[in-house]
Amino acid sequence: MFKITIGLTSKGRSGRFVSAIILLGILSAFVFAWRAHRGSTVLPYDGTVWDNPPSSLPSGIIHGTYHSAVMNVDVGYNIYVPPQHATNPTQSFPVIYWLHGAQSEDENSDVPTWQPLLHSAVGSGQLPPMIMVWANGAHNSKYMDAAVGSPMYGLEMVETTVIGELIPHIDSTYRTIASRQGRAIQGVSIGGMGALRFAFKHPQMFSSVFAIAPAVDDNASNVLINEPKLMAAMFNNDPNLFDQNTAASLATVNAANLRGLAIHVVIGSEDALLPSNQDLLAKLTGLNIPHDPLEIVNGVGHDPRIVASIGMQNLQFAAKYFVPPPPPTRAYRNNCRLRTGILQQWNPPGTRIGDSRSTRGAQEGQVLQCDNPNSLARSV
Repeated sequence: MFKITIGLTSKGRSGRFVSAIILLGILSAFVFAWRAHRGSTVLPYDGTVWDNPPSSLPSGIIHGTYHSAVMNVDVGYNIYVPPQHATNPTQSFPVIYWLHGAQSEDENSDVPTWQPLLHSAVGSGQLPPMIMVWANGAHNSKYMDAAVGSPMYGLEMVETTVIGELIPHIDSTYRTIASRQGRAIQGVSIGGMGALRFAFKHPQMFSSVFAIAPAVDDNASNVLINEPKLMAAMFNNDPNLFDQNTAASLATVNAANLRGLAIHVVIGSEDALLPSNQDLLAKLTGLNIPHDPLEIVNGVGHDPRIVASIGMQNLQFAAKYFVPPPPPTRAYRNNCRLRTGILQQWNPPGTRIGDSRSTRGAQEGQVLQCDNPNSLARSV
């Protein structure tokens, strides 16, 4: 909807993930057959270019690509990698995935907004080291997959390529915390709507979602009027196919799985999308889905001021809900391992309470857990 620049002058879960990858392979094979049947000269209806290498890159930013099997095209992304990724080879990092707005935006559009804030905050210790990825979500895909049999089927499959291809690529290429505890999803305008969609449909993959001025206004009653080109290209002019993919519909069918997801939405008081966002959060309340109160910024419309108003609030929100992985364990005599706690006593086999050997290998503030249940130190 609007472009953001640094000057602001314009706009059991692992099993499920494996299953998703298997389904992705089946879907990819079906798509290849479909494209072979109709030919491969069709281009994205909205003018999307899938890889857009920038002419220059700010500090810590890498432009990368991955091959999308489901669309048979190389897709570009940008990634911020904190300095600690190079200096601490045993450390893993949480990841924020960012989804851009619509129209002419791509993976480069919002890098100038967030890179300086993130790089400065990580460098000063205001934020823990984290990775941020800017995805390419096409110009007007609504962050959805084109319906089977539609002109864009196999050409604009944005949900599948982000969830099933980009995220696994990042996890396999960089040292990430490859679980929901180490992922957040965020976006602005159409990207804000996409972030809510992804989080509501795939809550097992994200610990939090932060949506800025999300465009959640389209539904079965108005989408044919609001988005006629989209509907013809991606949904065979069937509003019900579109409606089942909206954030509101996904929240309804997946409510039971959303009660551990941190949700925050911010929007301007003068934004025409305010009523639809109020309706969405009222629906979440009615479904007993916990969420932050809708944050309304006075005097701001659907424009870059909404991004400027939050500073790095979205980055702090993501950091709040990241859960760091447990520290690596170290082996000790009698098959004992360090774990966090306050050591009161460690009683190796064959020693008495108070024996000087009972705390060998441990320091104050640590506790040793042993395979022998009689050798377990108590902690308080």
